[in-house]
Amino acid sequence: MTKKLPPVRVVVLNYNGEGRIEGCLKSLTETKYPDLRISVVDNASTDDSVDRVRQEFPSVDVIKNGENVGFSRGNNQALRVANEPYVGLLNPDTIVDPNWLKPLVDRLTEDSSVGGVAPKILHLHDRLPIRLEVPEFVPSGSDARRLGIRIYGLRSDVGQADVTNGAYGVERDDGGRAFRWSMSCVDFSLPVVEGSTLMKLELAGGDGRHGVPVKVLVGNCEVGHVELNPGRTTNEIPFKSAVVSTMARPVIESAGIVPLPDGSMRDRGTRVLEGVPWSAWDSPAFHDRCEIFAPKGAAVLYRRDMLDGLDYLDDGIFMYYEDADLAWRARRRGWVFCYEPSSVVRHEHAAFSKEWSPGFTRNVEFGKLRMLTKNAPFLWTLRHMAAATKYAWNDAQVGILQLDGASIALSLARARALLQVVTAAPKTFQLRVNEGRHAPLDGRELNPFLESQ
Repeated sequence: MTKKLPPVRVVVLNYNGEGRIEGCLKSLTETKYPDLRISVVDNASTDDSVDRVRQEFPSVDVIKNGENVGFSRGNNQALRVANEPYVGLLNPDTIVDPNWLKPLVDRLTEDSSVGGVAPKILHLHDRLPIRLEVPEFVPSGSDARRLGIRIYGLRSDVGQADVTNGAYGVERDDGGRAFRWSMSCVDFSLPVVEGSTLMKLELAGGDGRHGVPVKVLVGNCEVGHVELNPGRTTNEIPFKSAVVSTMARPVIESAGIVPLPDGSMRDRGTRVLEGVPWSAWDSPAFHDRCEIFAPKGAAVLYRRDMLDGLDYLDDGIFMYYEDADLAWRARRRGWVFCYEPSSVVRHEHAAFSKEWSPGFTRNVEFGKLRMLTKNAPFLWTLRHMAAATKYAWNDAQVGILQLDGASIALSLARARALLQVVTAAPKTFQLRVNEGRHAPLDGRELNPFLESQ
C-alpha cells in the first residue's frame, strides 16, 4: 500500500512582481504533487500583481501588507499560521520543474534530523560557452603581465555574460570606466533564449594598438571575428538558433549555501576569478545528494517543527543572510540540511534587487553583520565592520574626486548599514546571549563546510 504524501504549504513573497509571479504560480500549480497549498504574501506592491494573482489563481491564499516589511517578516506571516508539516519558500522570479517537490518531501520524510532541503537552483537561462582568442603583448614599464584586449562588457538580450577564465581583475581606464584585461584566451558563459541570439561585445585594443584581431568561438567552432582599435567599440555577432539549441548548457545559480573562513556566505556553485564571481556550469560535481551548511531562501523546503523551535526567520533582518542565520541557529540545536539534485528550480537571479545597488548593499551588509553578531566569534563581526567602514570611505573618496554619484550612494548605503547595526545592537546581543546557551559561539558549525575565498 502506497503511503499518503503529507500536505505541503509553499509561500511566495511578492513585491511588484507583475510579469514574473504569474509564471512562478503557473509552474507551482502544475507541480505533480497531490496536496500542495500556496500562499502569496504581498509587501505593499504598487503594481497590479495582487489583482493578477487573485484573478488568475483563485485557489491561492493572499496576505496583503500595508507596507514593505521585508523578506523575513513577510514570509514569517504565512509560515507562522501554516499547519502543514512541511513548508516551502519560493521567490516570485523562480520557475519550478513539475517534479520538483516530491524529492524534497521524500528527503525530509526519510530522515527526521533533516530540517530543510535545497533543490538544484539553475539560472533561468541556459548559457553558451564563448571563447575569444587574441594576440598577447607585454606592456611597457613595470607591468610584466601578458595582456590581450580590454573587456568592457559582453551580453545578450537576456543578460550579462560571466567571465569564467582568462581575465585579470577589474581596472579603470582614463575616463573612469571599468574594464578587465584579457589573456590570449578568455572564456565567457553567455545567457541565451531559444531561437537566434545576438551577442554584443564592448571591447578595445588598448594601449594604442590598431587592427587587433579577435577570433570568436562557441565551443571549438569559430563563429566570427572582429578587429579592434584603441578606443572602446561595440561589436555584434548573431548566433543561429541551431547553435543555441545545440550548444547552450545549464548553469548553477545555487546548490545550497557554503560558508567562508571569515563567516560570510556564498552560493555553492559560485566561483571567483580575480575577485569577480561567476556561476559554474552544471556538472557531475552537482549531481549527487550531499549535506550542505544551509539551503538558499529563494527555493527551499523546511520542516515546520524546526521553524517552530527557532521562532522562524529573524524578523530583524530585512533581507539577505536570513537563510544562513536560520541554518546556523538550527545546527546549534542538532538539525542538518541537505541538497537534493533531482529537484530542479530555475531562478532569474537578482531580478528584483539589482546587485550592488545601494539598497542591495545596505541590506547585505546589515544582514551579514546581524548574523555574525548573533552566531560567530565577536572578532569576526569587528573585522567585517572595519571592512565595511573601509569600503564606505573608499567609495566616498572616489565619489568626491570623480564626481561619481553612484559611488557616493554606495558609501552612504554602507554607512547606513553600520548605523543600523549600532541601533539594533541591544536586541542583537540579547539574541547572541540566547544562542550562547546552546553551544560556544566559536564558529564550529561552519568547519565541515568551509570553502576558501
